[in-house]
Amino acid sequence: MLNKLIIHSFILFLFIIITLHFYTGGSILEGLDSPSPSPSPSPSSPSDIGVTVGTYSAKLDALGKTVDSMQSSVLGLLPIVTKNTSDNKKNEQAIQAIIANQNKT
Repeated sequence: MLNKLIIHSFILFLFIIITLHFYTGGSILEGLDSPSPSPSPSPSSPSDIGVTVGTYSAKLDALGKTVDSMQSSVLGLLPIVTKNTSDNKKNEQAIQAIIANQNKT
């Protein structure tokens, strides 16, 4: 159950990031929607591609840092969830013992 919680939380965080990225106007094809090239390509064309690739590399790095941050947050919650799970098991055992003792009286 704990693994499912972590996986679902991570998927939810990724969905939120992607949704916010598109909601704020970001586009995966940003920079690639330039007009069609003329028959004689200009010399600046390769540098434009380099700038576009550099821009996407920076965006991917930023997204990677965000995902790493969220992953560390989720992993930071792991000991708390584990403790709550063990507390729940102890409470369940205590309740079962109380019920068993009530049946004896």
